[in-house]
Amino acid sequence: MVMNGWWPWGLVGGLLVGAVLVGMARPSWIVRWILAPVAPRVLFCGRGPWRRLAITIDDGPSGQGSEALLALLEELQVPATLFLISGHLNQANPDFVARALAAGHQIGHHMPADQVSARLPRQAFQQQFAEAKAALEEAAQPQPLTVRWFRPGGGWFHRRMLAEVEGAGCRVALGSIFPWDTFLPPLTFLRWFVLHNAHPGGILILHDRPDTCAATLATLRAVIPRLKARNYHFVTLDALEADCQEDACAAVRPSGR
Repeated sequence: MVMNGWWPWGLVGGLLVGAVLVGMARPSWIVRWILAPVAPRVLFCGRGPWRRLAITIDDGPSGQGSEALLALLEELQVPATLFLISGHLNQANPDFVARALAAGHQIGHHMPADQVSARLPRQAFQQQFAEAKAALEEAAQPQPLTVRWFRPGGGWFHRRMLAEVEGAGCRVALGSIFPWDTFLPPLTFLRWFVLHNAHPGGILILHDRPDTCAATLATLRAVIPRLKARNYHFVTLDALEADCQEDACAAVRPSGR
């Protein structure tokens, strides 16, 4: 029975609350089936059935936390894509970027400061983007570095940004597994979230900041062995993008070949 018109609105409200809760607990569904098709110029996740997963870590380097991160990744024998803020390079040893590259990791571009990139005026964005890219390439010496991946601060983008980034030979990369670690949730939530949202082609986003680094290390140490037991293999964004291209080729390849 409808009581004074409240029942339909209560139902709608309940559905909306349920949708929000699902979005918070299982955002990979929204990313994979809604955002990725709508914005194909942005890499949200890989495609295809391959159990590959890319670890990406934002906001570094953070000094000793970054050193511990490199050591842990070496111990676990997995690569990562490190989206570094050029203004934070002075917090690391001068050879940090070169050592990360030599260890098989990939370096991504995360601007010179931790701010919402989409709010910058066009000229300011162009200048900061170019300066940060040059700083990362210089910090990589003597290792060669071609910056291919850009993650905008705050995760927001628009068409003008995409055009600017693509014109510089890069591509915007976001992700499909973001365990809300910047909100400093309990470690049990972080582990649960990653394990329940992992999917073939997933891109995991964690952070290398003074307030998050300990949780990032603990989360990786806990979830990587369990994901390996599920036959997941860990790759850089370059390898994940190659899977996408191979999957697209397979979709148009004539049968019998």
